Amino acid sequence: MGELSVCFQIDTDNRENFPSAVAFRSFKNQRDAFYEIFRIWEENHSVPGWTFQIALGSKTRSMLTLHNDAINYYHFARLFKSQLLISCIHKRQQSEVDDDESISFLKALKHVNPKKLNQLQKRLVTPQPSTNQIMEPSFPGVQEFFKDFILCAFNPIFYIHLENCLVHEIMELNDTQFTGSEIEDSETMVDEQAQKNFTTCLSSLRLLAKMLGLVVSIPYRSESNNFTELIATQVEVRSKVLPKVNLLLCLHNAIALGKLSLTVPWIAKYLAMMDAVSLRLPYYKHILELLYYIYRAVNNSDFKTLDSPISRQTAILLKSTLSWLFELPNFPKDLYPAWQKTCKVKELKNLKQLDKHYMQKNALLGELIVPIATTKCYLDKLDIINERTLRICCPSVGQTPVINTNTNSNNYNSNKHITPVSSQLLKSVRGASIRHLEWQLEEAFFHGQPASTRKTVDFVSERVASTCVKHICNTLLMSSRESNLNTFRKLLKKKQRERQSEKLEEPFSNDIIDFKASVVNEMNTLATNASKELKDQCESSIPAICEARVVKSIESLLAEDSLATVKEMCVKIATRLATERIHQWIQAHIVGGSLFIKDMELELNRFLKNNSPLHTVQEKKHNPNAISPTTITDDLRELMWDIFDNTGVNLTMMSVSTVLDNLYQTLNERVDLLAGPEKVLYLLSTDFALLLAAYRNDLLTEKIQDKFIKIWSMSRWKALELDSPIYRIFSPRNIMLLAQPEEDDVWPFLGKFVKRLIIKDILDVDSFSDQCVALFRQDWPVPILKHLSKCLSEAIADFRASDEATEKIKYLLGWIAETYHEIEFPNDYSPID
Repeated sequence: MGELSVCFQIDTDNRENFPSAVAFRSFKNQRDAFYEIFRIWEENHSVPGWTFQIALGSKTRSMLTLHNDAINYYHFARLFKSQLLISCIHKRQQSEVDDDESISFLKALKHVNPKKLNQLQKRLVTPQPSTNQIMEPSFPGVQEFFKDFILCAFNPIFYIHLENCLVHEIMELNDTQFTGSEIEDSETMVDEQAQKNFTTCLSSLRLLAKMLGLVVSIPYRSESNNFTELIATQVEVRSKVLPKVNLLLCLHNAIALGKLSLTVPWIAKYLAMMDAVSLRLPYYKHILELLYYIYRAVNNSDFKTLDSPISRQTAILLKSTLSWLFELPNFPKDLYPAWQKTCKVKELKNLKQLDKHYMQKNALLGELIVPIATTKCYLDKLDIINERTLRICCPSVGQTPVINTNTNSNNYNSNKHITPVSSQLLKSVRGASIRHLEWQLEEAFFHGQPASTRKTVDFVSERVASTCVKHICNTLLMSSRESNLNTFRKLLKKKQRERQSEKLEEPFSNDIIDFKASVVNEMNTLATNASKELKDQCESSIPAICEARVVKSIESLLAEDSLATVKEMCVKIATRLATERIHQWIQAHIVGGSLFIKDMELELNRFLKNNSPLHTVQEKKHNPNAISPTTITDDLRELMWDIFDNTGVNLTMMSVSTVLDNLYQTLNERVDLLAGPEKVLYLLSTDFALLLAAYRNDLLTEKIQDKFIKIWSMSRWKALELDSPIYRIFSPRNIMLLAQPEEDDVWPFLGKFVKRLIIKDILDVDSFSDQCVALFRQDWPVPILKHLSKCLSEAIADFRASDEATEKIKYLLGWIAETYHEIEFPNDYSPID
């Protein structure tokens, strides 16, 4: 009992917090009597025939009335709540810590023999055999003691103070903030410690809500279920009384702040404890209706999209929790039809619309929702719900490990023999026991200090870990990556010389494939060595940096009158927590050399693109008299700047024709042209054609168009494939460029030019239709839509499809053109709420 008792809190348990010395002594006696009752229950509750009411009922009631003062009842209610959390939440966490090393050992088996581990998993994991999948609220394990204590107390004063204490703790936990980790590479990712904290917070909320529901429902408990004719009378009498906890406000805030995953589970637990009459009261009916709409909104939300307000794990948690609540016997299922009629699914496609829809009903709340600053990423979108959380809160989801110990020979699948590996696990268990003892000592230390001390240590450990990870990324990792890339570049040049000396006469595609295959093994070796060296650097340099920063932070943030031994202990604990966070990040991101592999793959692709012997699409004879890529780039830009500056009044047919001829010669006769500058020239040629169409379409004659088509018909242009700028000719950026002159004749002219490109097979009609459809995703002014309609109509006019698929695309483009033309936005337009 000693290690599981509520420790003395220096801030709240001292003499100054009681009205008199008598009250203080009475509370100490009440505390001792409470733990004596707890000890007796632990020793006897499993004995057949033993009951709490008979054995401890009178002792419990006498203990509560030792001193009938409100302060004593408050302190005892707080003690009861704290012991409830320690016994039911923290004790379970300790048992899970004991298994961490064993789990790590089992995970290591995955790399030894994955096939056998998979077979072992299938033998252990089987569906739970149950005839009734709906589990009503229960009080397993030590929760039974607290339930029996409440039921046998028969003390309304204690019930009121316990209810107040539970509501206060629930509201405090419900306001807990969880944010994405700053040491991860994604805004939605969190570290392991944050996941543990969330699971603890959620488990505590569900437990406290269940106990609160028990306390609230005590006056309405009935052994008879046949009271249908009395429901209306009971509802009428009780409908004027509002509960102490404002569930409706909590739900609305959860929707607005994106934290349904924290709020809905404990509200469901609370409602599950209510009697059938309570759930038919007007107040609770509003709550149940809102929960029903949340369930429908979650089902209609696509959480796979980037803008989804919830993650996949959050959706699973909410669906499972609400499904369980809706199937309970006390739930008023006859209300479903009315909710279904008022639930407009089209207006509730996601939770954002649900929030907007219900903010109009704030009158039901009795108070306005307090606006809170928006966070970078809502809780419901964070990857904070792991398998352990789902296993605790939603035991019906997935499969639960069940080891069948039945030896009955009639059961053909009852015996599954598994050879134990206790010898390997023995060391793990010992290590876990040591860490368990260290954890207990740390908890005992914090219980003897003000609450701000723990918050300071947690804050320092988090910030120092973030700083050290940034140091790894910005200094150690950058240096290792650059060093590794320099080594890899030397390897590539060596491989290239070897292949050139062999004088292989193979197609370009085969040459690239073979070259990549020849460096795979070297890449893996380099990545593994670089990863190992980086880890060694971290182990040698990070601990000193971490400890130095922790010492400075603790000295600055702790109270000046803190003892030296207290500061020293805080430094050790904060250093350990920060080191664990850093180690978790290293294990998650610097594993197996994957980080360096990505760098080398990018470098390899860049090498292949910018190296002409490995990027030869067609044989060319070098013409030293052909204009250099730099010169032709400057010439093109000069003409384009002239168009931007003064709408191209200085351009002539000769200047445009000459620059296009020089461009073709450069692309076709310069062997030293690299892939990078070559791609820039193609991009510039496309922009030049669009600028001519927008500002000087009189110069974009059929002859000039033929020169563009000649350039864009080159095989090297075709090699660009999806990177071709022609595949983005109808991008939003180009549409705005064409709209700037505000000339109506630009669009029909462009449509005819596009038609020529399609006929000459420069522009694929399928790709062109995709561009047109993509424009629907943007909000365009009505004049631009009408111009686009004219352009598309000219592009497909008299167009003859060669096959059925192209014919369908033609009709699609025709429909898009008509749609662009017919879209109208009246001035009084407003979105539907």
